[in-house]
Amino acid sequence: MNLRRYTLIMLVCFCAFTSLVVQAQTKLIILDEQLKPVDGAVVFSAQLGIEAVTDVNGKVEVAIDEAALVEISHVAHITKSMVLFPNKRYSVVLSQQVLSLDDAVVEGFSANNTLREQAGGIEKLSKQSLVRFGETSPVDPISLLPGITFEERAAASYRISIRGSSLRSPFGIRNVKVYWNGMPFTGPGGNTYLNLFDMDNLSGLEVIKGPSASMYGAGTGGVMKFNSTDYASLANTTRFGALWGAYGESRYSIQHNTTGEKFSITAKFANQKTDGYRVQNFMDRSVFELNGLYFPSDKQTISADIAYTDLYYGIPGGLNKDQYDENPQQARPGSVLQNASIDHKMLLVNLGHEYEFSEKLSNTTNLFLTNRDFENPFILDYKRDEETRYGFRTQFDHRLDEAVQFNLNYGWELQRADYDGKNFGNVSGHADTIRFADEMTNTESMFFLNGSYKPTDFWTVSAGASLHSLTYDIDRTIDEINNNPQRLKKRFDNVFSPRVSVSRLFNNGMNAHFSISNGFSAPTTSEVRTNEGSLNEDLEAEKGTNYELNFRGPIGLKGLSFDLSLFHFDLDQSITTYTDPNGVVLFRNAGSLKQNGLELQVLKKWFFGEESFFDQITSTLAYTHHNFEFGDYTSGGDDFSGNDLTGTAPNVLGFSTDVAFANRFYVNTSYQYTDEIPLNDANSVYSDGFHQLNAKLGYDVEAAGKIGLSVFIGVNNLLDEKYSLGNDLNAFGGRYYQPAPDRNFYFGLKLNLRK
Repeated sequence: MNLRRYTLIMLVCFCAFTSLVVQAQTKLIILDEQLKPVDGAVVFSAQLGIEAVTDVNGKVEVAIDEAALVEISHVAHITKSMVLFPNKRYSVVLSQQVLSLDDAVVEGFSANNTLREQAGGIEKLSKQSLVRFGETSPVDPISLLPGITFEERAAASYRISIRGSSLRSPFGIRNVKVYWNGMPFTGPGGNTYLNLFDMDNLSGLEVIKGPSASMYGAGTGGVMKFNSTDYASLANTTRFGALWGAYGESRYSIQHNTTGEKFSITAKFANQKTDGYRVQNFMDRSVFELNGLYFPSDKQTISADIAYTDLYYGIPGGLNKDQYDENPQQARPGSVLQNASIDHKMLLVNLGHEYEFSEKLSNTTNLFLTNRDFENPFILDYKRDEETRYGFRTQFDHRLDEAVQFNLNYGWELQRADYDGKNFGNVSGHADTIRFADEMTNTESMFFLNGSYKPTDFWTVSAGASLHSLTYDIDRTIDEINNNPQRLKKRFDNVFSPRVSVSRLFNNGMNAHFSISNGFSAPTTSEVRTNEGSLNEDLEAEKGTNYELNFRGPIGLKGLSFDLSLFHFDLDQSITTYTDPNGVVLFRNAGSLKQNGLELQVLKKWFFGEESFFDQITSTLAYTHHNFEFGDYTSGGDDFSGNDLTGTAPNVLGFSTDVAFANRFYVNTSYQYTDEIPLNDANSVYSDGFHQLNAKLGYDVEAAGKIGLSVFIGVNNLLDEKYSLGNDLNAFGGRYYQPAPDRNFYFGLKLNLRK
């Protein structure tokens, strides 16, 4: 009797267990690109007849008894297909769906809103757009944006011009404020070393063109904000990448991400090498990055980033016209003998915290620390620098009135850099007798307040301002050149920078914006403390006012949209360069600039049915017209008033098309024409206009939703144009030219292993 009872109990338990196995609950949490829950996402399987919807926490459960192919969709995101297995947990990240240029969600001057609600010249690039080509440099995709020129004068030698901002940048990135994962990457000394990052460390990009001081501080060129990880493609994936190209180029990378309901951890390593197109144009860069996210609750996010870079690259130097025509691959005489190069190492730590106090008030804070070692033998000297930089940025987002949508954003950004710099003589690439040495402390502070008021569904009024202070404290401890050790403490005048804007949304989806903004750019430490040994204490900040009108929205046909900017910018006390007879670049305040511009971007997307030969085609047209000229401007006793602005092309036309075929092949192409460029303030020398055509062919394959392989081949400079990608402006001896590589090919592959 007992045996029969126990047998019956075991049979019931077995049946119940079997039922649980057969109807195992597979759990999913659906997240957006910021790893925030997506409410209302649909999980659908035609194979099993399943349809389920996520809750406000992005969670959903589906009952499956076998592996099943599902589609996960949401009205604001790109549909993703994947294979689910019984009794598993999945964290799925969806990419934002951008059908029109003004659909893009940007931070701009307020909390995250679509571009149609933001005034000003703002651009956004996804990770997919940044890696359209060889994934060795961000130059080509960013340069296709209207109003922006990204130059690579030699391998890893970057210079960025936003609306002519590179006038005062003989090398490096100046007059542009850069943020990375929420922290200011541009130091208080005004310098930005973007070449310390690999492409794997640069994910989504947002660019604000023109003065943005009311929210972000110094830099009349604008602001660039990078994220480091594209969670939509990397979540719960291990990715291997390899690329080989012309002139000894190679790149190897590995990335791994684990994302759960409460956390995400990402590790990356990349190494890139090249011998370079020119003599003394080598480059070797290794970058390691580790970042983590932790979500203690639905109101709190804690983040941490650690990055280490070891970069070594050669400096071939500028050529004059005869040298450029004779052999563009040669280095400037003396570059090889003196081993003109840069050895640069950086350690970065960035801690972030986001907290939502209530539905109306939230805070985002970043604490950061960087340490850099910099060694630079050059033809004329030998530099050794060490810098430790630390600080924070905190921002409160406050919704004061839901009825009229009255929002405030306010906060404080503070950073300090302790700098130890030494300048030696250079004997055959080795440091010789010390010339001068400085101990320097730079301190920068900015308080900001911005507000937006939306009285109706069609009108938005915004206003904001910041108060900025900057101090350079330079102690020249050794001076063997002038025998004059001294201390210079330069406190620049505090700068108050206001901004106002008005936006109007029309019934047809069109939107118009008008804004007035003040901006400024203080001299960088490299401009105050110059290589020939002087301290330029008379140099002052340049200041300007920008007037801008923007139109955005759809154009009749489905999938067709545009973004048009018209602006006028007056800049006073502009900082310009000149070169002494020894080839040392020096700086001075030299007058005013008048800048009128038109920037246009048009986007067209074609979508096709399941039976079509094509999957999707995306085309973009970008046109820039810059009528920039010197106002009241004298230099070295010469009057250049009315001349064209040095280093800026009056016309740039770009066109790109990406074709995705139904059979998983794809072709990416881009074409750009750049008009002739004045190379000196006198406008006596211009570079020739040139055409650039690049193309890439690839094939993607997936196996069981777990393994993905991408193989691609590409060509740069298909037309084999002879041009200089980053001229040296006002160069002594006519050494204006930094020749770009001729036609060259590359081949690569990526392997994705998904959990």
